[in-house]
Formats: sequence, structure tokens, C-alpha cells
Amino acid sequence: MLRMAEINYIKDLYENEGLSLREIAKTTKKNFRTVQKYAYKKNWNETTEPKASSGEYPILGEYISVIDEWIETDKREPRKQRHTIMRIYHRLQKEHGYTGSYGSVRRYVSRKKEEDKKSKESFLPLSHPPGNAQVDFGDFKYYNAHGEGCEGHALIVSLPYSNTGWMQVFPSENQECLLEGLKRVFYHMGGVPMRIKYDNMSTAVAQVLKGSERVIADGFYRFMLHYRFKAEFCNPGKGNEKGSVENKVGYTRRNMLVPVPVITDFDAFNAELLKHCDADMNENITNAAYQ
Repeated sequence: MLRMAEINYIKDLYENEGLSLREIAKTTKKNFRTVQKYAYKKNWNETTEPKASSGEYPILGEYISVIDEWIETDKREPRKQRHTIMRIYHRLQKEHGYTGSYGSVRRYVSRKKEEDKKSKESFLPLSHPPGNAQVDFGDFKYYNAHGEGCEGHALIVSLPYSNTGWMQVFPSENQECLLEGLKRVFYHMGGVPMRIKYDNMSTAVAQVLKGSERVIADGFYRFMLHYRFKAEFCNPGKGNEKGSVENKVGYTRRNMLVPVPVITDFDAFNAELLKHCDADMNENITNAAYQ
């Protein structure tokens, strides 16, 4: 089961960015059939995965409610004193006269715990504390002074709490461009976010270690020390954990880089982009006030 942020990202790429299903599968690293399912999905009230029913377990079926109650009760108890599958099997035999196999109990309990785990992982907090930001790069096309089509890289700094963001564009996606873009946005904002979330971009992370541990790239580390913010990084392959900026990449690209721009001076273009972002933010605030 995908998180809602992942599903929203797939829908955005399909409906707003115009990517094909195969392109979305490649971008998100998801199975083609999974991408197809959520790109085409219309009814969001239906459950995505059916829960186990007693009909699937003809002998165990009448005992499923008992097992569910034990598993639910276990959540309030110390880990070392929770039911193992064998303990559930023995209690069913002794206390409820269960005559079925251990294998049926094992299959159901394993499935039940997997469903609980997926359910817990499927929700992301809807609120974001002030002072937090998210950062990402997005690709776009532009024309140079000779009319040649080139690939550019848009750095987006998103502030989820206020749903605002700023864009700066560069011909490359190296560390110099990352730091320059962040510096420009900081000075334009008149401040620095306390925490900034990134994926594991090589411009910031030299090595991904176990869990949340990272070896931070030297230049990026010095930049952090200078501007005094804390960097947080997504779990590997979980860029959707910064869903706000993922959506902001698509929004700013559609609204500020369409039609395909001609860029002959990146500094001048970026100065205008900051003004454009400010105007867009003020317009959205005004519209919200009258709704």
C-alpha cells in the first residue's frame, strides 16, 4: 500500500505533468501496474486492499475475532510479553477448542501484522511546524541564446507550514548550484529555516549509513555550520517523505516555466523568478482570504 503522498505524486505526474505510465514508473521506481492503478483511480472512498475474511480461513474463521483482540491488547503490553504465533495457537487449542492447523494460524497472524504495519505507515502528518523547509531539484527545458533546447535544473525551497516556496534555476545540479540557490533564497526570505529536509542527493550526502545516519559532504557541512540550520534526510528511496516540495516542483514548473523560457542570463532570470514567486504567494494568500 502506498502512502497518500506517493499516490498524490503519481496523480500529479500523470494528470498535470503529462508523463506516460512507464515514465512515472521509472521516475517513482514503482511497479507499472501499481502506477497504472493509482493514475487511473477515481473512487478514493474504496479500500485499497481487502482485509482478511473468515471465508478465507474455513476452520480458523470463527476464531479470527479472538486473535484480533489478543493482538490489539498486545500493543499496550511490553514487547517481551506479547503473544508469539505459537502462544496464540496453544491458547486457541486450550481455551477455545481450536482443532485446525498451526499453519493456518501462522498465515493469518502474519498477514494481520503486515496489514497493521502498512496501515501505520500509510499516514503522514497533515500539519508542519513553522520554521521547517523542504528542498528538491526538478528538471525542465529551456532555450539558450542560440535557440537550442537545453536541460535546466530548478531548485525549489518549500515552506510547508505556510505553503509557500521559491525557485532558482541553474544549468547544472552540482553542489555549487545547490548552495548558491539556497543562499539566494535565504537572503530573499530574510532568514534561514531551522530544519531543512532533503533526499539523499550526492551534493549534500557523501555516504548513506544505517538508519538516519549520514556522512555529509564537506562543502555542504560547512554551509550548514555557517547558516546554522539542521539538515534532515529522507529514508533511502523515500523521497515522498518530503511531499510538500515534490508537489511544489510540479506547481512552479507549470506556472513559472510555461511556455518554455528563453534563458540567456541565469542571474537576471533568477532575480525575476524570486519576484514571480512573491507575487504568486501574495495572490494565493489574497484568494484564500476571500474564500
